[in-house]
Amino acid sequence: LLYKPVDRVTRSTLVLHDLLKHTPVSHPDHPLLQDALRISQNFLSSINEEITPRRQSMTVKKGEVSLPVV
Repeated sequence: LLYKPVDRVTRSTLVLHDLLKHTPVSHPDHPLLQDALRISQNFLSSINEEITPRRQSMTVKKGEVSLPVV
């Protein structure tokens, strides 16, 4: 359920990236698109940085048994 909003930001970031590729540097919206892209990429990076340690702590290597912490 929480994946959907992040997925939407990811898709919007890709759209911004493509839009920026096709927007001339002389266009007045170009700097605004760059800022929007930077902000969305920073947001996604911060989400990734928060999730990665949790994911690594939950990962069990092949052959190991993970016991629940009581």
